[in-house]
Amino acid sequence: MSLTFSRRRFLAGSLALTGTCLAGPAWSNTVRPPLPIPPIADGTDGAPLDLTIRTGQWSFKPGVMTPTIGVNQDYLGPTIRTRRNTDLTLNYHNTLTEGVSVHGHGLHVPGDVDGGPQLEMPPGERWQPTLSIVQPAATCWYHSHTHGKTGTQTYRGLAGMIIIDDDDDVSKELPNRYGHDDLPVIIQDRSFDEAGRLIYSLEDAGEDGWFGDTAVINGALSPIAEVPAGKVRLRILNGANARFYILAFADNRTFHKIASDGGLLEAPVPMTTMEMSPGERCEIIVDMTEDTSAELLTFFEDDIDEEGEGSVSGLVNLLTGPGQASAPASLLLNVDRTLVAHTAPVPERLATIERPDPEEIGKTREFVLEMDHGDGDGAHAGHAGGHGAHAGHAAMTMTINGAVMDMAVINERVERGVWERWRVRSDQGAHPFHVHGCSFLVEQMEGAAVTPDQAGWKDTVVLDDDDWSEFIVRFDHLASEDYPYMYHCHILEHEDQGMMGQFTVTDRTG
Repeated sequence: MSLTFSRRRFLAGSLALTGTCLAGPAWSNTVRPPLPIPPIADGTDGAPLDLTIRTGQWSFKPGVMTPTIGVNQDYLGPTIRTRRNTDLTLNYHNTLTEGVSVHGHGLHVPGDVDGGPQLEMPPGERWQPTLSIVQPAATCWYHSHTHGKTGTQTYRGLAGMIIIDDDDDVSKELPNRYGHDDLPVIIQDRSFDEAGRLIYSLEDAGEDGWFGDTAVINGALSPIAEVPAGKVRLRILNGANARFYILAFADNRTFHKIASDGGLLEAPVPMTTMEMSPGERCEIIVDMTEDTSAELLTFFEDDIDEEGEGSVSGLVNLLTGPGQASAPASLLLNVDRTLVAHTAPVPERLATIERPDPEEIGKTREFVLEMDHGDGDGAHAGHAGGHGAHAGHAAMTMTINGAVMDMAVINERVERGVWERWRVRSDQGAHPFHVHGCSFLVEQMEGAAVTPDQAGWKDTVVLDDDDWSEFIVRFDHLASEDYPYMYHCHILEHEDQGMMGQFTVTDRTG
């Protein structure tokens, strides 16, 4: 499996790069479109939000219409905004000709409103959950979780962002004007045929999942965003089916990571490059006070050459070498000095994260993600890349602890309110491992100590076949046998092929 790139090795700067890893040139616009800003669906007052899942036609490229799926619009969905200690009521209506379930990824809610595959809406039906939001401010998201169809439905556009606000004083000190100095940035990769239609096939996906050849941001190719001359907050979501992305600015500038999946870090972390696996979110602050523009670049991690010695600065050097100066950025931030700017400094302390004492951690569970190649046909055929090259993926068996996902089987049973240690690794390559209904604290990633930017609350962790990744977790909500939680690989094609398990959360009896 080719996804052997390690986050810790990358941050240590031990990689050399090819000259072809900048995403986006395969099907790009000659003129930058404005960054699409999904409209806000404000659920903070508890009134039901009507969310219609429907087909549409989306223009990724001017003059070309692509058949898509969206929520209340042609592609993607509105940004759902909610607030801590309020109820969020959703009124989903499935107008497709196939069943759909929609998962609130990152939300701490009971299993019966989590949106797992057991909660599939048949065509024409509705689902009306009320979610009590009790967790701190965070950037979450929603996406298809339909059993066996998560990959294709998400790829076609069934996804959107969720923003949880709270009244914490630190939150008030950060840029928070949505669409102005607080921007949603949903990064995906897509492939298109000559007619502009999306290319996708679960059966033809490579062993690492389905890769598109073109990066899109909020459904646009190399867009431009007008921002004020001050601090700008980017809420970044890796909404890809399978790709790991590496992000950096073309001028190698330092930005500050302030939040991960589950909310604010304890303190800002200065960075110049950042890797994100599918399903992960992060929030960064970019200081545009003295600039006229800044180019955020998206690199495809799998295009990086691991041979030789180099440094992470080599990423941006790709753009200054011969023939590379005109390479397109994924997102151009262009300063408009007429806009009101957020000039306050980034707080030195952001959040307090309380960790349990070691004696509070009870049971340890181990999970091994495995890919059985059977007779070996196609075992190392590489990536299909979205172009129809069959890599033997459909013949592979995707399992966790030797078991393929079975809707009738509960794989684990967890007690509510008790801290546990979960250890995860794979038998081959890197995988993003996601757990429903919680946030957890990573203590070890791929055998190494966790880095400061990964030390906050998470719901997705990267693991590989070198060593164990470990995290501590506590579940505070119930999940019954009828509506259990999921744990799974967030490479959507792996999930659809069975790399997923189910678990209940119950109170101790007797």
